[in-house]
Amino acid sequence: MNEYLAVAEFLKATGPYGLVAILGWAFWRVSEKKDEQMKALFDRVSALAEEQTSALVKVESALSSLRDAIDGLRSNGKSHHRISLD
Repeated sequence: MNEYLAVAEFLKATGPYGLVAILGWAFWRVSEKKDEQMKALFDRVSALAEEQTSALVKVESALSSLRDAIDGLRSNGKSHHRISLD
């Protein structure tokens, strides 16, 4: 209740400029909270993007290693299956 009395006294003393000041402060507080939420969201999305990029690099590396291993098996398999005429 004392808060409302303080606001009422402030508005009486400052007139319409006080109302503008209070509305500006309220808008600033709402904007500040939204900015905090947007920053938290950005941080989370950024972390997810880093994790996804890291996972993608690991998958590409694994696929490349698998391809190399398959190529190696194919080249080794050809040399072992030669028919000797001796």
